[in-house]
Amino acid sequence: MKKKSVMFLFIVLLSFFPVFTFSQDMTQLEFMSELDDKTAVTYGDAVKLFRYQTGIVSAKKKSSGAEIFMLEGYSESDTLTRGMAALMTAQYLDLGGSIMYLVFGMERYAYRACIDNGIMISDGSENDILNGPELLELFSKIDEYKGGE
Repeated sequence: MKKKSVMFLFIVLLSFFPVFTFSQDMTQLEFMSELDDKTAVTYGDAVKLFRYQTGIVSAKKKSSGAEIFMLEGYSESDTLTRGMAALMTAQYLDLGGSIMYLVFGMERYAYRACIDNGIMISDGSENDILNGPELLELFSKIDEYKGGE
């Protein structure tokens, strides 16, 4: 009888093992799901994604490391343009490749630097508004550029 109860306990624990080992931050998953449905994302959405990308913030541990990704003159409710996302990306990845970006550090030249480095494609202007799927694709390219770190 004892052997059967030990075996039963083992099977129960084994069945819950994936739940314990694959626990993810649910707020991140919910945020990504909501972001995928957005037709226009905000600057705050991009800041949050950069924080998740680097592990600065999670639902379990809030941190004030957001200053790293904050651009001057923008609020979190501003609609995100390709230029804003490119400027954040170029600063995050410390992109070179464009002398004009290195000299002026403007959205226009950051967008060109991202194009030159294969992170963005040149199918629009730096003033185009990003939607959720485009922002998620940008972050997959950032991750690919960094080598999956």
